[in-house]
Amino acid sequence: MDTLLVQMAQIAVAQSGQRLKTTLGSCVGVILHDEERKVSGLAHVMLPERMRGDQALGKYADTAIPELVSQLERRGGRRANLQAIVAGGANMFQASEDSRIATVGEKNLQAVHRVLAELAIPVRHEDTGGAQGRTVSFEPETGNLEVKTLQRIVWKQEDR
Repeated sequence: MDTLLVQMAQIAVAQSGQRLKTTLGSCVGVILHDEERKVSGLAHVMLPERMRGDQALGKYADTAIPELVSQLERRGGRRANLQAIVAGGANMFQASEDSRIATVGEKNLQAVHRVLAELAIPVRHEDTGGAQGRTVSFEPETGNLEVKTLQRIVWKQEDR
């Protein structure tokens, strides 16, 4: 099976025989799936809201999710059939003087939930928050979802 690796700020729609995969920290992965039509897509959302003048649609929750819906509809998906899988949004950074850094994962999750609610897309599964990253893999044809939590190794000493 061919794997589409979706990087930060990217959007991808899977075709027959393809798997969607991404690695997330404070970013949020939003998979939209039309089980009836067997079409799915993944948006790797970095930030909650589009910054003025930035044309990168996949970067922001408020632009990436509507764009993903449009791409799925162009591939035959039906908006009424779409269900969401949401993963990521971890707090990967220790608290600092700049509290925006400590809560970026939470802000991303809030924005993703707000946009999905506005589009009336239900969340079928969610694995979010915490302090560790995740790798997410989804197969549109079977609906198989795999979420692996990444263990953070801060320091390791090898015996010699």
